[in-house]
Amino acid sequence: MALIPAWVRSLWEVWDVRILVLLSLNLQIILYILGNRRKYISSVWISIIVWLAYLMADWVATVALGMLSHAQVYNHSNNAFGPIWAPLILLHLGGPYTITAYSLEDNELWMRHFLALVVQVSVAVRVILTSWRNFWFSYLSIPAFVAGIIKYAERTWVLKLVSNDKLGNIVPFDNVSNTIEEENYECALLMAQKLVKQFKCYMENYDTSAFGFPIGPGYMNSVWDIETHFWDAIEVEMGLMYDLLYTKAAKTFTTGGCILRFISFACTVSVLIGFFCFIFGGGQWHEHYSMIDIAITGVLLVGALALEIYAVAILLSSDWTMLWLIKLNKSKWVIQLGGKFPWFFPMLKRKRWSKMMGQFDLIGFCLKKDESRLSKLSSRILGLLGIEEKVKRHLHKTCVAVPSELYSTFLNYIYYLNNRRDINPAVKEGLFQEDLDFYSFAFYEQIVILHIVTEMCYHDTSQNSTNSENHVNQTKETCRIMSHYIMYLFLMSPTLLPVVVSDDLLRNLIVRLKSFLENVQDVSRACQMLKTISPAMEIGFTARMMAEGMQRKQEEERWGMLKSMWLRTLCYAAIKGQKNDHLQQLRQGGELLTLLWFFIPQCDTLSGVNITIIDRELNYSPD
Repeated sequence: MALIPAWVRSLWEVWDVRILVLLSLNLQIILYILGNRRKYISSVWISIIVWLAYLMADWVATVALGMLSHAQVYNHSNNAFGPIWAPLILLHLGGPYTITAYSLEDNELWMRHFLALVVQVSVAVRVILTSWRNFWFSYLSIPAFVAGIIKYAERTWVLKLVSNDKLGNIVPFDNVSNTIEEENYECALLMAQKLVKQFKCYMENYDTSAFGFPIGPGYMNSVWDIETHFWDAIEVEMGLMYDLLYTKAAKTFTTGGCILRFISFACTVSVLIGFFCFIFGGGQWHEHYSMIDIAITGVLLVGALALEIYAVAILLSSDWTMLWLIKLNKSKWVIQLGGKFPWFFPMLKRKRWSKMMGQFDLIGFCLKKDESRLSKLSSRILGLLGIEEKVKRHLHKTCVAVPSELYSTFLNYIYYLNNRRDINPAVKEGLFQEDLDFYSFAFYEQIVILHIVTEMCYHDTSQNSTNSENHVNQTKETCRIMSHYIMYLFLMSPTLLPVVVSDDLLRNLIVRLKSFLENVQDVSRACQMLKTISPAMEIGFTARMMAEGMQRKQEEERWGMLKSMWLRTLCYAAIKGQKNDHLQQLRQGGELLTLLWFFIPQCDTLSGVNITIIDRELNYSPD
């Protein structure tokens, strides 16, 4: 008895290629729509869907092309549309404009894609030659093949360009005018285009002890300019960097790229027109060809043209198109039309990253019992896989929008570090009068201690006045947001921080804290109980002593000091971050710490800050 019934095998033999080519088209649609959205949407589900579609797209197209070749050569199929389907599969293998690489490592695999290009083009040629007949579809395969090979070769070439670029040569529009116009978006875009090229060079020689790469004297000429355009420029720069690393921007926005795109588009249109002329031109074609294959061919061609039109729309609404118009001195009318028809010019108000901060309340997490959203069965399965704790952390995390005042806070803090010897030299090391050497702890321990101190001070009501000034309350909330954000990075994205901590160490730390707070029901009560922690738990005891020292200070001084410590922690983490980890983060919606990573080494370019001084001032962690 056969394991697979005969009727299932016969059905698959009839529908195998049909199903695969339609699946390949659907995967392309997913990549076109979601491939670029991961730049500004921080969503696990989008990342998973794009990852699956990216991996499956090449595999499905390759298998479909192989099965089509086998069927045509050995006459296992009476499908007369193989000469068109094979080039259209090459078109799918070329991938969309919105995503060429899922991760940085994919760019380094350009040679593998080149070999795949040679093999798949050879297979497509074989299909066309073995199924060539003197009828319409054989001749239509020629423009379809041209479009397919252009798209596939373009993708491989882009991967090679990105992987080999060391000096920012792939950045389009080198000769854009340096003139700063009055429009905020235009000014920020010009600055970002200059910065991204310089930052590409900087990354190749990443050295946290020697920052800075001046663009030229007088590029930014006043504090008003900095406050107005600085953060917009950094955000646009992040978006441009994403485009260069993960899309076809490096080739598309060149003269050669535009010509190839036009040829590919024209070929696709010509094939579609020829197909419809054949279908609606009369004749008895329905007696000789399968209606199902006719329908599938129509879907493939219409889908290919629709995706090309969608790609053109994305290109026209991109920051790179605006840079091209600025280069041609045609940007004014885009700005004016953008005010009247904002839906047609989304780049004027588009998000360049998610602008969200992850939040993780460590004490609140330790108070949770077994009432999580995981069932007993799923907990047992996750436990066997060794990821139960990580999943529970993920379920506990939340997100908040980045407070608008946090940007100016960072900029002011950088100015303070640069000029601290002139402003307040007494604040250098003696943050506490207590005999505590906080900075002798490892960086990850400092994060945990400071997080607990912030929670204890936040929930302490013994000296909080109901008449506190608004700016004190704002500082208090800002401190807590930064505290939860750093803890989120520490537990959920530790690769972005300059820490090396094993999962066992993290698990033991959380277990000890959980056991101490075993009978506590809420965070306020837990903060009160932490005042009784013994010296046996060194981190907790240090946090207790620091919190008691803080609580003896006036509220404004207390929260001012905590804010300085968290800003110091964030800036230190940004300076010491690893290049690849931050560039990988661009494809997951971006991260505030990544924004700071772009921001800090460019402060001297945009605001005259000496970053070498900043690095020395922040380098407080023990060796």
